[in-house]
Amino acid sequence: MVLILLSWVYIFLTALSLGTLFSKRLRIPTTDIVFTVILGLFGITLLASVWAFWFPIAIGFHLILLALSLFFGYRNKESLRTLLQNTLLQLQSLNKPFKLLFIISSLLLLAQCATAPYIVDNETYYSQTIKWLNEYGFVKGLANLHLFLGQTSGWHITQSVYSLSFLYERFNDLNGFVLLLVNFFAFRKWQDYSMSGKKTDLLFGLLPLTYTFLFQFISAPSPDLAVYLFSFLLFSYYLKNKDESKSVQLKKIALLALFAVYIKITAVLLLLFPLLLFLKNYKTVNRESTSLKILSALTFLILVLKNITLTGYPLFPLQFMPFPDLNYKVPTEIMDFFFSKSMMHSFYIPFNSYADASVLLMIKQYFFHNGIDGIIGLTTLLTLFLFPFISKKVESKKQLWIIYGSFILLLILLCYSSPQYRFYVYYTLFFGLLLLSVVLKNPKRIIVFQGISITIVAVLVFVPVSFKSVTNNNLLTNNSHFHLKNILQPEPNTKYPLEYKGDSRGNLKFHTPINPPLFWIIGNGELPAVNSEQLIYFETNFHYMPQQRSHNVADGFYAQKITGHD
Repeated sequence: MVLILLSWVYIFLTALSLGTLFSKRLRIPTTDIVFTVILGLFGITLLASVWAFWFPIAIGFHLILLALSLFFGYRNKESLRTLLQNTLLQLQSLNKPFKLLFIISSLLLLAQCATAPYIVDNETYYSQTIKWLNEYGFVKGLANLHLFLGQTSGWHITQSVYSLSFLYERFNDLNGFVLLLVNFFAFRKWQDYSMSGKKTDLLFGLLPLTYTFLFQFISAPSPDLAVYLFSFLLFSYYLKNKDESKSVQLKKIALLALFAVYIKITAVLLLLFPLLLFLKNYKTVNRESTSLKILSALTFLILVLKNITLTGYPLFPLQFMPFPDLNYKVPTEIMDFFFSKSMMHSFYIPFNSYADASVLLMIKQYFFHNGIDGIIGLTTLLTLFLFPFISKKVESKKQLWIIYGSFILLLILLCYSSPQYRFYVYYTLFFGLLLLSVVLKNPKRIIVFQGISITIVAVLVFVPVSFKSVTNNNLLTNNSHFHLKNILQPEPNTKYPLEYKGDSRGNLKFHTPINPPLFWIIGNGELPAVNSEQLIYFETNFHYMPQQRSHNVADGFYAQKITGHD
């Protein structure tokens, strides 16, 4: 916990310094510390992305980041001092019960970050993606080694900056830091509700009620959680009508949407909100949006170039407009396999049954599945059904109906692509909290509910709990809980202490895990690392074998077509 807290101080200071700089350049008032720090993280992510085309994100980048932070921190010291003083006043002004619950929830958050990662994706490609960025930067054709590495989310680029791998190998806690920021935002909204009585303030103030779910994401750098949290902030700014100018409102919403899309392309519908706001207020915001347009174009350009470098596809995982002349482009056959409809729907419908499944059967499987999937599916249907009946009781009705419409549109699009709940659950949480904000009217009862929620979170953090009743995945049946040693030393960045052995296929020499619990798991092995069984599978079924483009791993990988004689 102590080491993680120190790393968070570093994240906070560097992101705050550059966030203040970017806010001034974009003409956004530096009055909201949560937005300012997140804007700083976005700027640092883009800087690191450009750096990664030529260099590893290692100590060299940090020397530049530290120099920039100190220089611009000094240049903007008055703005920083005012912002920090206002933040301190906001903390001190919290009512005693709010302040106590905020402190307890923040400590629990820090404790959870010191536990072992819970999410399986951390073992399949999160750790490896960050390791490649730290040791090599962007590597041409990396997706040929393991297709999951082609995703290289913008959030993993941010985490690679703050993994500080040249100092310590167990920093993996960026999600916890951002949830800490949003935790402050939530308690501040709860305080606002106690004075204004606005249901939309209470909606966001009830966010701690979701921590039983969200806490399972924070001990690993899950891009999904970042999208969830940024979406809640985006919705809160979108529902504001009078507090800020339309230009500032547009910029905040657009920047959060851009960051979310750079993190995960499935968040693309969030771009609807700044687009609608821009079109509605075109005459008043167009002239003040030049810097935003430039930043948007730059973000899209970096995203496309990153995808081309890693996979050969500019809009990966879409197969639209590939670069056929690149010798490291991922073969079409492998892309077709991974992103076929039957594969993308196999979470709910058996792989070989998709072609014969009716629409009614698919809907039944999506929303009435077993375990946590079924719980979230039923909750989603309930919120969709009830919202029209309670919308009249809440402020900002028009904006809420637009959010509701985007939710339905997202569900429709996911039914044609990959209807996993993790791609839309932040909408479910949003409308679920909206319903609760209408039902909960007694302030004392709200405090009781918040206290019960944080108590449940404490149990999950400190007590071993079995999740067998809500999941059939054997890798997710037990929570990651806190141990006393974690006060000083966090758990490793992987929960599986795998052993590795050297192996080779053609000119590719790699490390393969011995007896991993899942076919796709690589763990945190030395680079390059990949499961040899996985390579054999793709050789046998698709007749491709990853090879190094040269003797130097930094030059990347290509997929070699093999025949029965190879």
